[in-house]
Amino acid sequence: MKTIARWIGVMIFLASLSGLLWGEVRAQAPPEGQYFSKTGHWVSGDFLDKYNSVSNPEAIYGLPITDAFTDPTSGHLIQYFEKARFELHPEGIEDLRVQLTPLGELLYVPGEPIPTPPNYPACTFFPETSQSVCYAFLEYFEANGGVSQFGYPISGFENHDGWISQYFQRARFEWHPEMPPGERVQLANLGREYFHVRGEDPRLLKPVPGDFIPQQAVIRLQIHAFASQPVMPRSGGQQILHVIVYDQSFRAIEGAEVSYQIRLPDGTVFSGELPSTNSEGVSSTAIIIPPNIAGTGEFIVTVTSSLLQAQTATAFQLW
Repeated sequence: MKTIARWIGVMIFLASLSGLLWGEVRAQAPPEGQYFSKTGHWVSGDFLDKYNSVSNPEAIYGLPITDAFTDPTSGHLIQYFEKARFELHPEGIEDLRVQLTPLGELLYVPGEPIPTPPNYPACTFFPETSQSVCYAFLEYFEANGGVSQFGYPISGFENHDGWISQYFQRARFEWHPEMPPGERVQLANLGREYFHVRGEDPRLLKPVPGDFIPQQAVIRLQIHAFASQPVMPRSGGQQILHVIVYDQSFRAIEGAEVSYQIRLPDGTVFSGELPSTNSEGVSSTAIIIPPNIAGTGEFIVTVTSSLLQAQTATAFQLW
């Protein structure tokens, strides 16, 4: 019995140690990202995936005008682009974790209306907002993602800043006849406009050097939990639960809140909390296991850090 317990303990220790060493190596590697020298900002992670998900990202989103930063109001990671504002919602499913702020809705002020012929065949009517999209705007809308990309139209043709324009939930289309064919429909720089309207810190616009690697935001929690005694005697006693918390790049997360629920083989269930994780991402607590129980005990561990939450489980045997 003691030999089995000793070997299992050694295996778990080696596994946890290799995870820590791997984490140290991975944490030193630069994040996967792209540097935009024209504006001097990085785009990385989920934001870079979202940016590259369209065929012409510079035309649809524009260049990044800030690095990613945490919005103090919502707590979400955000990044401004010339024509858009990205928001990270880590609780969402993978394909919908990055959302576009509805800048068209937030910035729309009615302009001078420009009438269009009723029932014109080159238009599509959207009953959701009682507006139509017509002519070259309709061609551009349909060729670049439609409602899923721009949202529904919230205005008709209007005069804004001297341009024929139309607002959508997440964009403003403009007609620029001075441009060559194929480039006459342009998206307004609503990202820049909203940055200033919202009163963001202008220092965020300052370019960063190309050799500067920005700190990666925490977008995912990774948890490793194990019991100090993989095999315990039926007489019970003290069991110690160890929890290590990393981010997506295996960097230790300090200050994470950790709780547990223990389920014993006789049906007993109780719960408790561990101290917050230390600078190494580690938290531990001692738990007294009652005597005269045989079978498999299970810890369910829940970790919360900022807006993120994750769960894992580990087991031990009572012989």
